[in-house]
Amino acid sequence: MRVLFVTRKYPPRLGGMESLSFGLTTGYPEPKTIIALGRSQKHLVWFLPYVFARVALTAHRYDVIHLGDAVLSPVGLLPRLLFKRQVAVSVHGLDLTFPHPLYQAYLKLFLRARVFIANSESTRRLAEGRGLAPVRTITIGVPERYFGIARATSQDPELEAKRAGRTVLLTVGRLVRRKGVAWFVRNVLPELSNVLYLVIGVGPDRDDILRAASETGTTDKLWLAGKINDSRLAHLLGGSDIFVMPNVEVPGDTEGFGIVAIEAAASGLPVVAARLEGIPDAIADGQNGRLLESGNASAFIDALTPLIENAAERTRQGERGRAYTQQHNAWPRIIERYVELFGELTADEPVG
Repeated sequence: MRVLFVTRKYPPRLGGMESLSFGLTTGYPEPKTIIALGRSQKHLVWFLPYVFARVALTAHRYDVIHLGDAVLSPVGLLPRLLFKRQVAVSVHGLDLTFPHPLYQAYLKLFLRARVFIANSESTRRLAEGRGLAPVRTITIGVPERYFGIARATSQDPELEAKRAGRTVLLTVGRLVRRKGVAWFVRNVLPELSNVLYLVIGVGPDRDDILRAASETGTTDKLWLAGKINDSRLAHLLGGSDIFVMPNVEVPGDTEGFGIVAIEAAASGLPVVAARLEGIPDAIADGQNGRLLESGNASAFIDALTPLIENAAERTRQGERGRAYTQQHNAWPRIIERYVELFGELTADEPVG
């Protein structure tokens, strides 16, 4: 079975879609071909015409063509119609809900495939809600390097200087409203004692987060570390104590899957996250983390306080979460599901 993977989201760019594309394309067995854009999305102006032409000329060589997201869906039209090739399109959530009317018209016209692959049950519901079928849910895997992260302090000198004996809460992600960082700083952080809240990432919500800290008198509890490289991220994951994912609902902006949450769980961190959108597909409540009602400050305070006060309990929950994530979310397990699905396509079996 020969597979062609086409993706516009690929390392060295960082993000959940990039993680999915890299893990899938590198882990999938040969024979395969990968066409990937690892640059800024401004390069789509040439990448899309290039991919459209290349796939049109070579589609006959492949049994399955996998497109990394809904934006690439026009690339599959000629292979489906002229060469009767099986086309699978991954959908992620925001690529379905982005509200611009021209984009939605684009999807209505071009979003066609033999099967759609949703990264979570939440995304599957979004896809089916707009009439896409069949839709198969296959979640994102965790790279092996996260399972090898050691839990130890003093890995990052700046973190240790800022920690000053406090418990370190960690959030990783783009600083946008749906990530809930500003909400957490306003409503939860003031009620937690002896903590440092470390936030890794950049984005437009940074000023609101700083304003929230100033208004609540928690500036000394907050460290916005900005953008960092993979090596330092591993050190900060290993040196932190609790991972927090306090997402809030924002119309038109959805969390397709909680990739940073399962990466944190794989590193041995206890995870406390909002039960919202695609996050429950990453975190199984009571197994590799805790799921709480989004926007419920009291629930977050009640869940975090015992962990802040009890290092042994943090270790126990972290080790259990790492083992569960290894069993259910490591990339080899996820790749098996893609191989099975693509096998069904080439055998022309019903997919649902």
